[in-house]
Amino acid sequence: MTVLDRALALEPELRKLKDRLHCHPERSFEERHTTALLRETLSALGLELVELGMETGVTAVLRGTRPGPTVALRADIDAIAQQEPSHPGACSQTPGVMHACGHDFHTAALYGAARLLCDYEEPLAGNVVFLFQPAEEITQGAAAMVAHGLWDKLPARPQALFALHNRPELPAGQIAVMEGPIMAGKSHFTIVLHGVAGHGGSPHKCTDVIVAGAAVVNALQTVVSRDTDPLNSLVCSVLSVHAGTPDNFVPDLLTMTGSIRFHQEQAHQKAQRRLKELALGVAAAYGCRAEVSFQPGVPATVNSPAMTALARKAALALVPSDRIVAPAPDMGSEDFAILAQDVPAFFYWLGSGFPGQTNPCWHSPQFRTDDSALPLGAALLAQSALTALNE
Repeated sequence: MTVLDRALALEPELRKLKDRLHCHPERSFEERHTTALLRETLSALGLELVELGMETGVTAVLRGTRPGPTVALRADIDAIAQQEPSHPGACSQTPGVMHACGHDFHTAALYGAARLLCDYEEPLAGNVVFLFQPAEEITQGAAAMVAHGLWDKLPARPQALFALHNRPELPAGQIAVMEGPIMAGKSHFTIVLHGVAGHGGSPHKCTDVIVAGAAVVNALQTVVSRDTDPLNSLVCSVLSVHAGTPDNFVPDLLTMTGSIRFHQEQAHQKAQRRLKELALGVAAAYGCRAEVSFQPGVPATVNSPAMTALARKAALALVPSDRIVAPAPDMGSEDFAILAQDVPAFFYWLGSGFPGQTNPCWHSPQFRTDDSALPLGAALLAQSALTALNE
């Protein structure tokens, strides 16, 4: 039997686990039920649990019977603050929390990979590490695992690391294998404007931060349209604006926050520089004083040529070449990139859309995954580990 054949035999078990996770979603760093369930199921497989001293998340190791490299596979386990509407099938039982990004799908697929590799017909030459990472949605879980000594507590630092993310725009059965940037890096910014408060009926005696703030928001649109190479992907967004007092007052303080998303670090650095120049200059033109600060996020997720070749070989062992696709990169961000700074890594997209239908995007309350793709996800992760171990 092939790896995919054995994975298809696991489909009822994988669906059951995915449904159980879907019914009990937990937000970032609150994944206690999920962690307990994973510790139980992975221990039942005979895997060695690695203690990182974190309240949530699980790291497990399958030690091969022959010497060889160490390969790691990763899935994220957290959900988001989203109310899931009632519908047939598994539905969130936690008000206001939902697996609207498919991390339950990823977790079930990685568990399936562990099942497949534990039962693999040939002795493994090397070790496989299974990383069930918390808090991806707030892009902090990967860094937390590293800070808790992840790489030092494994049998060896992995020589290859793989992960997958469902992609509803791709029908179930397709695998995206892409070289170069696949997910964006991001940073956050905060702009604070200081003016002079006063009565709404005497605007000439005030310095209105709301008018200045509106001008700053408009000016920042030129960071992409006029300061960035059109062939470089970049998004600069103001995502919140906070200001105001009762109707008859002009406020003297406005705070706006936002993010910059990028595929190339050079474009990111230029965008930060121009954002600060524009905010300070426009605020001054309106008589206000501005403060600009940046908060680091995560780097871009980039697949190297060497890891792409490994991933393509693994995918071709499972599906015909016409089911391996290369769609456009996405401007969402992934803290898998934090792990990929330390070890050679590859990030797949796996089709999770229902063929012939319009499939709602990540974070929509109508988001669903076609769970017939679960066996392929499990097989893809397992085959990736086997391919890397044998290279």
